[in-house]
Amino acid sequence: MSAPGLAEGEIAREARRVLRRLMARDAALAPNPAGAGYALMAPGREGVKQRLIVSAVLVEAFLRRDWIAPALERAQWFVLSDPGLGWVKRALADENPFATQHRIETRRAIAAPDGTSRTLTVNDGESPLGWLFRRKGPDGRPLITEWQFKAGERLRTDFTLAQLNPRLGVDLTAPVVAGRRGAKSDTLSETVLAAKQRFARAIAFVGPGLSDLLIDVCCHLTGLEAAEKQKGWPQRSAKIVLQIALDRLVRHYRMGPVVGTGSGVRAWAAEES
Repeated sequence: MSAPGLAEGEIAREARRVLRRLMARDAALAPNPAGAGYALMAPGREGVKQRLIVSAVLVEAFLRRDWIAPALERAQWFVLSDPGLGWVKRALADENPFATQHRIETRRAIAAPDGTSRTLTVNDGESPLGWLFRRKGPDGRPLITEWQFKAGERLRTDFTLAQLNPRLGVDLTAPVVAGRRGAKSDTLSETVLAAKQRFARAIAFVGPGLSDLLIDVCCHLTGLEAAEKQKGWPQRSAKIVLQIALDRLVRHYRMGPVVGTGSGVRAWAAEES
């Protein structure tokens, strides 16, 4: 029952943000006087003020779920309904409102290094790739494909397993070697070494330049706009470069459709073990 272009997780996240504000006395959604969508109007010390812009698609999703209802006093205005009040109270009861505002939870099968798979709840809101995969362009398709998304997440998994993230504090679980906690031992675990090798092969295959953006976006979770500013690139150029880099990553992992050279025949390749 998701709205066009919006996933259930995104609707729930936005509902926490918008419906929470509609709980205020005399708050309502009104047609946006400055453009498309609706404006959340809430009373303040200097009268009613516009607080937030909400898309028409989102308002329609709220209406279908009976979370908002037409206001009695004004036509085309909407207020929080009793079911909506109950939903937002339950949603916020055990949650940090600030963290909830930025979370998009999704159930996804996660592959472990031993080849097994477990279904876990992950937060797509923390990952730029997750955001791109959940968003849809004017043609109704996601901004990146499922294979591009999976390839980027696989690179991130190896990056994490290889322990390449900078450590921000003392690891109290690290063994004491040569009288110092966390001192390097002569050997690393097989899991860490294997992940380092897989990560290095993937980065080498993608190549310099492209791989730099992959590491920034997939591993360090840098947003596209921030990456463009850091590199001095034009606006919206990072998305194009990222798509090219992800395509190479898909080819390296042999995760998706591969276009044959010359013949134009499309064949499916199995995932790399």
